[in-house]
Amino acid sequence: MPAPFDALRPRPADDYDAILLEGLFQLAIAGDTASWEFEKIEEEVHARLLQAYPA
Repeated sequence: MPAPFDALRPRPADDYDAILLEGLFQLAIAGDTASWEFEKIEEEVHARLLQAYPA
């Protein structure tokens, strides 16, 4: 059984998926969803989700 999520546990510096999601989350919390940065990260996250979970 996997350990529960621990937000205080540091992520590895090379965990690019976590870095992308964190960036998307931070922009969303800041309300900056109309920026080019949000759009670029959202496109990358969406593409990775489609690769991981094909329709």
